[in-house]
Amino acid sequence: MSSDGTSPKVLKLPEVLDLNAASRLHEQVLAHKGEDIDIDASDVSRVGAQCVQVLLAAAKSWRAEEQNFKVTPASDVFVKTLQLLGISDEALLPKEILK
Repeated sequence: MSSDGTSPKVLKLPEVLDLNAASRLHEQVLAHKGEDIDIDASDVSRVGAQCVQVLLAAAKSWRAEEQNFKVTPASDVFVKTLQLLGISDEALLPKEILK
């Protein structure tokens, strides 16, 4: 629940988050600007750095506006890719998942 008592919006990510998906992901995330959002990455089987970059930028923007932005649930592939890229930003994944 968000601070105003409403449930956050859920954005379900596609299975493949490659270069071709980055623009679409950016549009989808911007469509939720100004509201709390949960990113469902449970079906992600391939993720590229460009999409991770979009998500990191969104997390930073949401944090600056004091909105909730989190990625949960997340597939093992999504988590491992973040770890390989050296991403440990808790704005994307809770610390427990990144261990």
